[in-house]
Amino acid sequence: MTLTELTDDEFARFLALIYRASGIRIAETKRVLVSNRVRRRLRATGIETFAAYYAFLTSPAGAGEMPAFLDAVTTNETYFFRDQPHYDWLGDELIPGLLSEAAAHRRPRSLRIWSAACSTGEEPYSIALKLADHRAALLGWRLSVLGTDLSGAALIAARGAVYEERALQRVDAETRKKRFDEDADGKRWTLKPDVRSLVAFRSHNLLKPVDAEPFDCVFLKNVLIYFDANSKRTVVDNVLGSMAKGGFLVTGPTEGIHGMLGSLARIKPWLYQRTA
Repeated sequence: MTLTELTDDEFARFLALIYRASGIRIAETKRVLVSNRVRRRLRATGIETFAAYYAFLTSPAGAGEMPAFLDAVTTNETYFFRDQPHYDWLGDELIPGLLSEAAAHRRPRSLRIWSAACSTGEEPYSIALKLADHRAALLGWRLSVLGTDLSGAALIAARGAVYEERALQRVDAETRKKRFDEDADGKRWTLKPDVRSLVAFRSHNLLKPVDAEPFDCVFLKNVLIYFDANSKRTVVDNVLGSMAKGGFLVTGPTEGIHGMLGSLARIKPWLYQRTA
């Protein structure tokens, strides 16, 4: 049997399911994309029709298929040092400021950062690269970078830490040489273990609170564009609940959450701080 596209009813049911499971609102113009992605799961599971797959996915027997389904219908696109000013602030302002506070005994020698939608790892590893640049000054500190994502496939790729040229387009030659191992044909680069060891990865749905110690800084970027207002409010509440006093929130240019951050002090258009 050859399947073409989802019918109007099937498409609506899958969109509603995606929203219920992840909070992500897929545009109604994406029928071809969703049809193609669901068709992949039909081939993988051996199920013949969209309707039968939906019935399986929403049954108790299909609970284990849901992560693979969400992997298939969500897109992960990123690269190292996306939004360069954010990483300049991290390396030139945040880390030196924390070092000064610790030297004056105003804070413990620890730094916890959460990359709240880490995709295939470029964002948390960019953070780790900045920490590695200050490794000597941070000697003896308890450093922790947590990368979370809903996509299991993305997290597998993140843990592998192997990247092609597109992902490294903003990584300079010196950093590539110092922090990456290049393969024989120069087409792929593997992040070295000393940087990889700074980052831990975990599956997490942003619609739920994260089970972790409070974070000194949270990166919440380039993800909430896919959420509606109610889902954004839930995510923001969860993120704010995860921040330590004095902690910072780094947002992307398209998140649309400025009006939800009234409890935070605005430092820059994309940077907020939780006051004591």
